[in-house]
Amino acid sequence: MAEEINKEELKQKVVEYLQKKPWQVRDLAKILRVKKRELDKIVQELINEGKAAYWSSGSTTYITTPEKLKEMEEKRSGV
Repeated sequence: MAEEINKEELKQKVVEYLQKKPWQVRDLAKILRVKKRELDKIVQELINEGKAAYWSSGSTTYITTPEKLKEMEEKRSGV
């Protein structure tokens, strides 16, 4: 039961960080002091829930919010 609370708290923290800027999973894992493998699962759940999305700069993959994803894609396309 306590694990579920921690998981939900971690998901909330991830969303808070993503609202500020895009992150690479490994960097966010270091900041949150969790294993990358654990954070990968959390990120996948957030993506499935529509609260996060992947974005690629062409050479690097980031995670971000769907709102920021749209904003970055518009900026990239010059709209």
